[in-house]
Amino acid sequence: MHTRIALLLFLIISISGLSQEKKVLTHEDYDLWKMIQNPQISGSGDLIVTEVTTTTGRGDGYLKIFNKKTGKSAQFHNGYRANISANEEHVFFLRKPDYEVTRQEKKEDVKKEKQSKDDFFIFDIKAHVLTDSIARVKSFKAPEEYSGWVLIEKLKDLKPEKEKDSAKLEEKSKDSLKADKNLALEADYALVYDLKSGNSDTIFQIKEFKIAENEPALYFSKTKGEKKGDIGVFEFDLRNHSQQVIDTGRFAYEKLSVSKHGDQMAYVSARDSIETDSLKFELFHLQEGKLSQVTDTLGKNLRKNWELSAAQAPFFSENGKRLYYYSRPSRNFDIDTTLLEEEIPDVDVWTYKDKLIQPEQKVNLKELENKAYLSYLNTETKKVVPLHDDKLEYIDLDKDAEQRYVLGYTTSPYDVSRSWRYPWLRDFYIVDTETGEKRLALKETAARPELSPDGKYAIYFDTESQDWWVLNLEKNEKRNLTAGLEVPFYDVENDVPAAPWAYGNGGFTEDGKALLFDQYDIWMADLDKSSQPENITENGRENKIVYRSLRLNPENRDEASYFKNRLLINAFDKKDKTESLFLLNPKNGKKEAILDPEGMILYGYLLAEDANSLLYRKENFTTYPDLYLYEGRTGNSIKLTNANPQQKDFKWGTSEAFSWKAYDGTELEGIIYKPDNFDPDKQYPLITYFYEKRSDNLNNYYSPQPSASIVNMSYLVSNDYVVFVPDIIYTEGKPGESAYNCIVSGVEAVEELGYIDPENMAIQGQSWGGYQVAYLVTKTDKFAAAMAGAPVSNMTSAYGGIRWGSGLSRAFQYEKTQSRIGKNLWEGLDLYLENSPLFGIPEIETPLLMMHNDEDGAVPYYQGIEMFMGMRRLNKPAWLLVYNNEAHNLRKMKNRQDLSIRMMQFFDHYLKDEPAPVWMTQGVPAVMKGKDLQYDLEDE
Repeated sequence: MHTRIALLLFLIISISGLSQEKKVLTHEDYDLWKMIQNPQISGSGDLIVTEVTTTTGRGDGYLKIFNKKTGKSAQFHNGYRANISANEEHVFFLRKPDYEVTRQEKKEDVKKEKQSKDDFFIFDIKAHVLTDSIARVKSFKAPEEYSGWVLIEKLKDLKPEKEKDSAKLEEKSKDSLKADKNLALEADYALVYDLKSGNSDTIFQIKEFKIAENEPALYFSKTKGEKKGDIGVFEFDLRNHSQQVIDTGRFAYEKLSVSKHGDQMAYVSARDSIETDSLKFELFHLQEGKLSQVTDTLGKNLRKNWELSAAQAPFFSENGKRLYYYSRPSRNFDIDTTLLEEEIPDVDVWTYKDKLIQPEQKVNLKELENKAYLSYLNTETKKVVPLHDDKLEYIDLDKDAEQRYVLGYTTSPYDVSRSWRYPWLRDFYIVDTETGEKRLALKETAARPELSPDGKYAIYFDTESQDWWVLNLEKNEKRNLTAGLEVPFYDVENDVPAAPWAYGNGGFTEDGKALLFDQYDIWMADLDKSSQPENITENGRENKIVYRSLRLNPENRDEASYFKNRLLINAFDKKDKTESLFLLNPKNGKKEAILDPEGMILYGYLLAEDANSLLYRKENFTTYPDLYLYEGRTGNSIKLTNANPQQKDFKWGTSEAFSWKAYDGTELEGIIYKPDNFDPDKQYPLITYFYEKRSDNLNNYYSPQPSASIVNMSYLVSNDYVVFVPDIIYTEGKPGESAYNCIVSGVEAVEELGYIDPENMAIQGQSWGGYQVAYLVTKTDKFAAAMAGAPVSNMTSAYGGIRWGSGLSRAFQYEKTQSRIGKNLWEGLDLYLENSPLFGIPEIETPLLMMHNDEDGAVPYYQGIEMFMGMRRLNKPAWLLVYNNEAHNLRKMKNRQDLSIRMMQFFDHYLKDEPAPVWMTQGVPAVMKGKDLQYDLEDE
């Protein structure tokens, strides 16, 4: 009897243990993971809205609305693009169709216009219910500072399906008088929805609309259709629900703009024209109900031989006293109209005197074609002031566009040298916006000055003196702010050949003082006085804590944020890589910790306008960064989301800090990731990933998701890999040797811990990390496998290459930035050769998998090809994955999924003795591409 009972208990315990056993992550699990997007908090802090969507986009999500006052939450399937009404009585949102519905429609080749579309919903906060919905909605817009209505853009209605016997009837009716068109079937239209009554007014043929920010005002244009011309510009009277004509009878109406209070509006318009690509635009201004023409095609309020630009919209200053518009010199190309298109040669002409090389011109062609310059109309005096021209190409206005002094700059004298020099240089001028007068302030500088809120000063970091300076805009006088301080304000860990940048600044305080960062602390500088800046955080350097003030106002990022009348300060502890949030009184330096989660990092702060409620997220390697609300009045936090409850069912791991000494004695930091149920007596396969310095990421969370280019830490530890991530410190001219010094020494230090299988170790990196993978396998056979994404293999050819994404020459990277050679190709040829993996291919014994995509905009695609062809020639085991029409890092989810599968099959084969997949043993012939992915394992 006792034996039976004991056996029964054993079976029950065994079955219970099996049922609770955690699952190992697979590639099929990626779609389970959700991410939080677009969180919002209302002005009072009482309402929070956030989207939760799948990380892969393959599946459905939801919208969550939380009411702090009532404690109630509402959740809506596939809701997104939410907006909280200004009076906080409603939440508007769209609902996208179910993923599987859309997928099936695509599979069945349903016409795009007939596929399922978004629906619009209105949620009543007080009643806690949906009050209305509208189908087939394109978008919507609610006023920012007032409530009562919302404008909804509707997709055109679907035409009813024709009956089969209606063909004859249709034929008979051809000669009869046409009935009035149903405009809802012809084009998209708009609904002006009254929230009080639930009724809506329809605006057909709408082209563009603008809603005033502070006062009820709605302006819009209407069109007959593409290339048919426009109908006019109108105002919608929100009180009388009527449309009033502002202007009509011209061919085109573009770029509507409205003042903050809605009492003024502007637009550009063109008369009728046969050639729509040669329209001549004019600027119109509506003020106090009167329409006036600001510019015309004859040159009114324009410089001689200049024309209005319609590529940019006019805009008003915050106070409405200035109407800004763009103009440019008239262009008259000498075009031979006698030639046919097939007779015009297709050629790019490169010259050594081009300021921008041809690829950069191509990338920026639209911007170059549309380049124009600001002037403004004083809406009170009607005086026009031109602010800059092609001799001063750029101008930086203050956020309200109403200060007297602003800064403009030119890059023209230094454009040619941008190909090899860095930082890029500019000449800055002080522009008097009342007169248009310009004075040279900073010449040949890498500085990027920031205007103070009062418009009296600009602060900037000078890379030559390595100090912060202040520029008095009225007097054009400069003063060094930090010269007398013993602490450096430049990046003391900089290891690229270019001069180090500053640690940055934290914006301006409420009384206009500048907040400057050193490596650890925050210094407050009075711009009006010649006194030295004051260290207001005091103990950062002593305690190895990095203090940084936050700038959370989306409308004014120059402004330091306050909470309960004190500065909000983020504190990152360099010792344990955790973060806290403090309130700081800058007058006496007193700090109060309001968020101090153990073993976590903080980010994603959103501050309510009343500055008493704060959204934030916290995470570590095992904790997904859900959304939290901190309530300043109570000091309590509320967890608002639980985006990934399924994680508890999966095997995960831990992250640990690790330190060692490089071969040259340099002390280094890194991270070791270990699987759950780690057994120090076992030996685990090791994958080492690296890119510059990553040790500060000790507490980062990694969602299991398809890879854009690198290994996924969560996936690896779940599958019983140990992962090592070492920091790398570089010596100028020796990037490859520096990588070896730091990475290989680190791997050996990890091996000494005793739980790594020395026969089953691999390395992986992307881009700069991919280069180092390719270099390391030419110097050591320590690794059983290696994967390099977008590696530079030949620095001599890469030096003269192009970053196709930006059109820039790559030379500056080698001479001044990440590639760290520090010399040009001819002065340092030996360095380029010794750091190029291509020339070490005969020494390679490690199987190498590469990815290099044919639209890589950062590292030229041929670099991967050079490496592959060299290894193929010498019969070295190598594979190259080329994703078509893909960038430096993969963008398309289907390709990310494919890379994740192939990369892990490769590592599993070499590090775990798993069977090789067919694509590794037999390849994927071109005739099989897209038909058979060859994932099957050979033993199967």
